Amino acid sequence: FRRFFHGMLEHGVYLAPSAFEAGFVSAAHGDNDIAATLEAARSCFGALS
Repeated sequence: FRRFFHGMLEHGVYLAPSAFEAGFVSAAHGDNDIAATLEAARSCFGALS
């Protein structure tokens, strides 16, 4: 999780610093925010594999 967490930070996505903490999406997050988060996650997972 540490490597994924720091990779997401590098992409401007701020997650809870522990894999055991909850993360939330709110009405303030639009389609573009969600798409950017998913793209950042894909990029990070690709770098980890």
